[in-house]
Amino acid sequence: MTSGSRTQSIVLIGLCVALLAIGAFITVPFGPVPFTLQTMMLVLTICLLTPRCALAAVTAYLLLGALGLPVFSGMRGGIAVLLGPTGGFLMGFLLATVIIAIFKSNFMSATACQKHPWLPLLTDVMCAVVLTVVSYALGSAWYAFSAHVDLTAAALVTIVPFVLPDILKALAAIICVQSVRTVLTLRVPERRIR
Repeated sequence: MTSGSRTQSIVLIGLCVALLAIGAFITVPFGPVPFTLQTMMLVLTICLLTPRCALAAVTAYLLLGALGLPVFSGMRGGIAVLLGPTGGFLMGFLLATVIIAIFKSNFMSATACQKHPWLPLLTDVMCAVVLTVVSYALGSAWYAFSAHVDLTAAALVTIVPFVLPDILKALAAIICVQSVRTVLTLRVPERRIR
């Protein structure tokens, strides 16, 4: 890796950490689990960055929040947020990013994407689905545990109200990703696939 590409990676990681924080700041109180744009920013991060950089961005975001910086929803930070009723969603973000990074590192190649132009879009959709399913599963289970309710009651509070908004946010993120890729392809053809 050249120093120029290393610098570019660091800048992109920092930008995505900032986007994740901004997405968390945009909060609409909606019961115990707030509505934010965090998942939209996470889909952007996972789809646009290389697997290693996406994992670094999500890890850095969570570490900054754990250290007390107000980067989580409601401008909160600290370990208490990670261990609180909605902390499972944050841990779900990390687990989903790990799963997606492993998949993309082992099964996605620039050659495959060049042979099949639809493959990046299909991968983006798969990333959004994995992110949603994993964060819902971990978030709902952790909420059930911390709030002392059964999984059905937890799902009714933490999943059901968010399904449609999360689908719309994922679609918006995927459209943004396609637009960014188009611009990068027009400007720098040799960097079409990363």
